[in-house]
Formats: sequence, C-alpha cells, structure tokens
Amino acid sequence: MDALNISKAHIIGYSLGANVGLYCAVDHPERIATLTTIGTAGFADPTGVEKFEPEWLLEHGKQDIINQMVERHEEAHRGNWQEHMRLVAKDWRLYPQLKEVQLSSIRCPSLFITGEHDPFVGEERIKYLSSLVEGSRYLVVQGGSHRPHMLREHPV
Repeated sequence: MDALNISKAHIIGYSLGANVGLYCAVDHPERIATLTTIGTAGFADPTGVEKFEPEWLLEHGKQDIINQMVERHEEAHRGNWQEHMRLVAKDWRLYPQLKEVQLSSIRCPSLFITGEHDPFVGEERIKYLSSLVEGSRYLVVQGGSHRPHMLREHPV
C-alpha cells in the first residue's frame, strides 16, 4: 500500500488471504476501511490438513485435487506443486495465531463469509468470529463450500 501511495483500503481475503486481512485489521487498523473475509474462522485449526499434503494425495490417488491445485495455483508453485502444497499445509497448521482479545480489537466494518458446506469454517465458527468483532456481520452462502465466491460453487 505504501508503494502505491494508498493510505487506506478495503480488504477482501480468501482462505489464507483472509487471515492476512485479519492481521491487517488488528495490526494496522488505521489503514483498513472495511474487511471482508471468505473461508476463515479466525483461529488456526489444522483439521484435515493432512489430506492436502502431496504425499497423501499421491498415495490415495487424488489426481483430481492435484490437477485442481496445479491449475489454480500455477503462478504460485511455478511447476513445483508439491512444494507449494507443503507450504500451504504448513501455513494452515500455524495461522492465524490471533487471540480473542486481538480479534475483538477490530473496529472497521467487517463481513465474514463462509459456505454452508465449508468443512474448515462453517456457520458455528463464523458466528463465533463475528461475535468477537463489534458491529460485524456474517453470511453463510447456502449450498456453498470453502470457495462460495467462485463460479464452480454456484455463488449467490
């Protein structure tokens, strides 16, 4: 933002990017006009991460998921999807490391979004996150999964 001479911005983040948005709102509140997160519960939860490790995917013949990751994240992995997936899994295990008191310090208008069938977030967790951030709202996209904003997920 500094390099582009942007003093304040509307932040929209998805999954691990949503965690970045939470950190921005906590650590630089004066720079965040609004915050919208998609697919984060606000707390680290490594449940299911092992099923995204490259070794597990290969061992269990999950070529469809591998193909999705290769296609979707080509720019990020630059031909080494396995290393990319290891890094994603590591981040998934570790972040966000924000405490309730930190999340409660968020003061910008905030919207937290999850899909009805998101195995990583879901309605109960998104309600809890929203309860910590004064004045925030949450949205559960009916029929949506972890990517309720993507065309394949039939977004609202």
